Amino acid sequence: MRFTLYQKQNGEDPLEFEDEGLHEIYSPFWADLPHSDIFSCISPDILHQLHKGVFKDHFVKWCNDLAGKSVIDDRFCSMSTHPELRHFRKGISSISQWTGKEYKEMQKVYLRVLSGAVPTKVLAAARGLLDFIYYAQYQSHTAETLNHMQEAFDLFHANKDAFVDVDIREHFNIPKLHSMCHYILSIQNLGSVDGLNSEGPE
Repeated sequence: MRFTLYQKQNGEDPLEFEDEGLHEIYSPFWADLPHSDIFSCISPDILHQLHKGVFKDHFVKWCNDLAGKSVIDDRFCSMSTHPELRHFRKGISSISQWTGKEYKEMQKVYLRVLSGAVPTKVLAAARGLLDFIYYAQYQSHTAETLNHMQEAFDLFHANKDAFVDVDIREHFNIPKLHSMCHYILSIQNLGSVDGLNSEGPE
């Protein structure tokens, strides 16, 4: 990658430049700023990284591909009503505009929806992911809650290869998935993630 950038900077036009998704930024403005680490300032975003990114855009899609959209929709439709749970009467595939509220309501029942429709390893991955998302939303943390968050993260990653086993995925080289491994350190350095979430302004 570095060689490809070097070639581009020297006026060559290497084919790998676009293939590797590179952009022409050679000297970022912050590179020579003293006492600064720009990467330590990038905070997690629960709404776009976890709710929408990992959960809705990836995990739900994988489960739909595995179990079938109609099966997942039927399970959401057959939920019994409860005053504190949203009833998705038409399933979830017909919803065109998603907000953080819909993601949260779906997450409350998603583990139960998947139960019996997907293999055990997928169910374990779902439990790990959902637990991680819930821990990430805590308003304050202790060493114990961060340990539980790490356990949830480990459970998800130990079981996510179930999607490779059934040919749903070939790899997990996905930036929003990778961002999960930075949450605990970010919480330790910047404080609870709920205060850094972009969901409030939206």
